[in-house]
Amino acid sequence: MGKAKVWAGRVSVIAMAAAGPLHAQAVNGSPPEDASAIGAPGEIVVTAQKREQKLQDVPLSIVALTTEALAERNVRNFNDYAKFLPSLSYSSYGPGQAEVYFRGLSNGNRLSTGSLPTVGVYLDEQPVTTIGSTVDVHVYDIARVEALSGPQGTLFGASSEAGTLRIITNKPDTKAFSGSVDLTANTVVNGKAGGIAESYLNIPLSSRAALRVVGFYQYDGGYIDNIRAPRGVRYPTSGVVRDNRALVGRDQNSIDSYGGRAALKVDLDDNWTATAGVMGQHQTSNGTFAYKPSQGDLAISRFFPEAQKDEWYQASLAIEGKLGHFDLTYAGAYFERKAEYTSDYSDYAYLYDTYYASTPDYFGNNFKDNAGNLISPAQTVSQSEHFTKQSHELRIASPSSDRLRIVAGVFYQRQTNNWRNLYTVPNLADTQSVTGLPGVNYANIQFRTDRDYAAFAEAAFDIVPTLTLTGGLRGYKYDNNVVGFFGFNATRSAVGEALCFPATIGAYGTQRPCDNINTKATGSGVRHKLNLSWKPAPGKLLYATWSTGFRPGGINRRPTAPAYAVEKLTNYEIGWKTSWLGGKVLFNGALFLEKLNQAQFAVTSDQNGITDIVNAGRARSKGIEADLTVRPTRGLSFQVSGTYADAVITTDLCKYTNAAFDCTVPSPSGNPNALRAPAGTRFAGSPRFKLSAMTRYEFPLGKFDAFLQLAAFHQSTVTSSLDVEEARLIGLQPAYTTLDLSTGVSRDNWSASLSIENVGDKRAQQSRSATCAIALCGPDSIVVYPLRPRFVSFRVGRRF
Repeated sequence: MGKAKVWAGRVSVIAMAAAGPLHAQAVNGSPPEDASAIGAPGEIVVTAQKREQKLQDVPLSIVALTTEALAERNVRNFNDYAKFLPSLSYSSYGPGQAEVYFRGLSNGNRLSTGSLPTVGVYLDEQPVTTIGSTVDVHVYDIARVEALSGPQGTLFGASSEAGTLRIITNKPDTKAFSGSVDLTANTVVNGKAGGIAESYLNIPLSSRAALRVVGFYQYDGGYIDNIRAPRGVRYPTSGVVRDNRALVGRDQNSIDSYGGRAALKVDLDDNWTATAGVMGQHQTSNGTFAYKPSQGDLAISRFFPEAQKDEWYQASLAIEGKLGHFDLTYAGAYFERKAEYTSDYSDYAYLYDTYYASTPDYFGNNFKDNAGNLISPAQTVSQSEHFTKQSHELRIASPSSDRLRIVAGVFYQRQTNNWRNLYTVPNLADTQSVTGLPGVNYANIQFRTDRDYAAFAEAAFDIVPTLTLTGGLRGYKYDNNVVGFFGFNATRSAVGEALCFPATIGAYGTQRPCDNINTKATGSGVRHKLNLSWKPAPGKLLYATWSTGFRPGGINRRPTAPAYAVEKLTNYEIGWKTSWLGGKVLFNGALFLEKLNQAQFAVTSDQNGITDIVNAGRARSKGIEADLTVRPTRGLSFQVSGTYADAVITTDLCKYTNAAFDCTVPSPSGNPNALRAPAGTRFAGSPRFKLSAMTRYEFPLGKFDAFLQLAAFHQSTVTSSLDVEEARLIGLQPAYTTLDLSTGVSRDNWSASLSIENVGDKRAQQSRSATCAIALCGPDSIVVYPLRPRFVSFRVGRRF
């Protein structure tokens, strides 16, 4: 009842603030200001090439979900829109913790000192890419979600190696006042109820100024149960009994979030416009979003409370104007994100204590209290990340009507991550704790700074009116630094404090005993793009592209490990965009072959089992992506999109790498080497095949406009690890097919709709892993992060 009262109160506040209750078909806000700026009504306009263009005229593989499309698909978060983007796949470990991939090229690590992602994520003009945790922006009053497949290294730079995901907000409109309110009630099968309140207002302040404000509150009910663990089980070394009775409960993984944004647009004169904006989001959740198949459906036993907190904000400024015949744009933004995660790590402790019971000095005997008594080695992992990013871009563009069209600019960004990862054992002796951190058995505390500089230019020349050649270059330079500490107390191990030097103290000062990392990596290079497009007839576009992308090099936390170099991708692509029967049929697609060189992979080091990033040879992805839209009659539409991507490594991956990638060569310290993954092994985390299909029928129903909609999604199997033995032990993520249904009515500015997601209540898997080393801990340690079970929601709204 307490949560229900809080939810109801916040709904009321937001509803009253909006001055009136949104049309269900426009719940993401009114149509974007530029929706018909250069095309006929209904045509999709995108900015994938840093200028406004009709989607069907852009010679690259892109899927765009407009305001209307997002509303029709009931999109509210990352998971909702990701299923409609077939070239995009992901592994998720909870809200705001998704790793995003394009065309099967997965990243494969979530280390603070690890590789940057292969996909660039943009919020309006700013990259907000973070390692292992894609920002989950609440989707409301959003103009478009654009998914750009293939390397976008010319215009979007670092971490847009395999693709770019762009979330573009609706901007203030000086033409007319508008607004909307949406209220939603929902429930998850065998779980708790929830709801959403959302609203936006667009307020013209004068003929030259407008303000747009958005607010939302959302509560998602849980569906994972924490069940009682078997009674009487003891830790072998200490004899302490394992018991989670105090934490047993149903539906524990609830999510509470709220946020908003405000943007002010001012026309400085007839040629210059400035838009300033601020947006933010706060999200908290409880419990875990995984279950153990060995313990039952949607059930798991946890011995410590678990929680997640994720909050971020962004401040931005865009200035656009004319410089003679050229368009000049400055886009600057500051982004800050704070995330905290607390997880139960007691399974690791119990299974290791059991495995090494005959040699307790290796594990169990290391856990004592201040009186010297053996204690339970059960522990929690608390992780906090304080991420900041500032970016600045200045670019100039010639008129789009010119035969020779140029976009050129300069770019700078500085990003930091103050990262703390602490393994805490209750009542651990001070002499066994990391200095200054009572109870902390092991610590990772690092401050990372990444600086990126770039200059870019892209030119398109119409050889003849129907044949266009486009070329682009981007020169880049990166400068990355990591300073910090990892390891045990000096009395516990030769790793950690035993290897320390005095701590570096700076404005980012953080609690750590000393430093054993202070390393820098720098590099530079040039990436290119060459594209030839041909329009043999109206509504028909064919193109061929040779493009390249990159991921910056970086630093390993182990002081003796070398820095890893830039990873480079080369893409060969042939695509088509076609319109038939007067626009009733659209058929777009692309064939692609992508080759990775100096591929960055995470491997276990030869020292103390620490994970290093190494440049371990080559990889490639080849396949096809296509989408078909058919509108045979008024009110009826069919859409099908699919991608087949065969992404594999093409060089043997060894347990310990060497220059020859020869797995028979011993490690640097003389340990026997081993083949971790042979050439031809699939990338982990991505399916070979992904498909989405949707049919929608709109029809009159008395005095109402009504609709019926069915959407289907299919994904093939996914491997859990690049290591073939580990993947075999953890098992495949099974293929799945899910269905969504929705129906609704509207009249004037009022609407109501009912939707059912995952109609068959399929236990589809978003990721699959183990709570400790699977080879030691066995199948009982496997956990699954499922898609949300059957979800029913009812929404009413009004626009004005």
